[in-house]
Amino acid sequence: MTHGLKMAKLFSKSFYEAAGSAEPYWLKASKKPSENDITLITTVTPGSWSELQRMATEWEGPISATLHTRSMIDGSSILNQIRDAYASIPELSERVDVHLIRSPAKESLTVLLPLNAERNMARMFAHTHYVCEMPSHLVPATDVRRTLDTNRDYFETLLNSGDMLVIPTFGFAAQPEDARYTIPHIKSRLMEWVSTAQMGLVDPHWDINEGPTDLNRWQDATTLYAVENYDFHYEPIVIESKTVQPWCAERFLDRRSACLFSNYLAGGEFWVLPDDFVVQLPDNKEFVISDFDLVLENRLYAKFYWEQCVHHARQLDALGLWKNPRSEHVRKQCSRVIQNWGKGLIGKPE
Repeated sequence: MTHGLKMAKLFSKSFYEAAGSAEPYWLKASKKPSENDITLITTVTPGSWSELQRMATEWEGPISATLHTRSMIDGSSILNQIRDAYASIPELSERVDVHLIRSPAKESLTVLLPLNAERNMARMFAHTHYVCEMPSHLVPATDVRRTLDTNRDYFETLLNSGDMLVIPTFGFAAQPEDARYTIPHIKSRLMEWVSTAQMGLVDPHWDINEGPTDLNRWQDATTLYAVENYDFHYEPIVIESKTVQPWCAERFLDRRSACLFSNYLAGGEFWVLPDDFVVQLPDNKEFVISDFDLVLENRLYAKFYWEQCVHHARQLDALGLWKNPRSEHVRKQCSRVIQNWGKGLIGKPE
């Protein structure tokens, strides 16, 4: 089987030529990380390459990045510039693996190869047991790797059982006049800025300082706490197992919550780290999903919700775990779906 055919089969939901052109480790890091480290996984384009450079300077661990280019527009000169920049910056050449995808057509990159597929590709070629998917315009503000090392036995038990460690995301309320951002690196400093409304907790799909991560609880937290008000649109930055966590559903163009929803229904818990956080900077997004595609995406995700509810409920029931604490999430999230689609099939009376 040729390499192109193999990649096209691995990413069968994607445009054949885009998936078949994938070059894993197009740029390969010179240092191999420890298997017990955490790999950041991200996706970039030539237009957002500078964000990957910034991420690499803030994160001292390994990074696995998918670089998606359009050959008709970007051309070989852009790739040569990227290759030269990679070789000249030690933070990149020593710790960042770049997997290249070339798209021959002029259509939006997200249509040719969904970002969810790009995330899976970056994750697939990570070298470590644990990964953290992070959009390139976010910046790690604290030493999460040290936090994992300090609590390794406990955290690895959680991660290996399918749980996820949430790193809260904070963003700026307004852009500075000089467009230069000062990033806080300790929680106390961050909370000073939050109290003066300069920054706020960001949970996509919720207003600032709202959302399931729960700012009020986090600001006083000294230990891990579980997310109590989960919603299937919740898509935080999480540390997770590379192998235990389900893969992102590739039917979606860009839906990070679909990468997490299945694991939550299977019984995985979201545990919020009390002292670590990432900072969101303006997104240099080169390609945006059209309004029409977004409508389709939302409708598809609503159907995906019902599908996953029935799938996981029947699976837990077949394993004899329907009355087990492991099925608590699916029973809470999917009660209406189960009453309709799963009636008589799930949770049979004794």
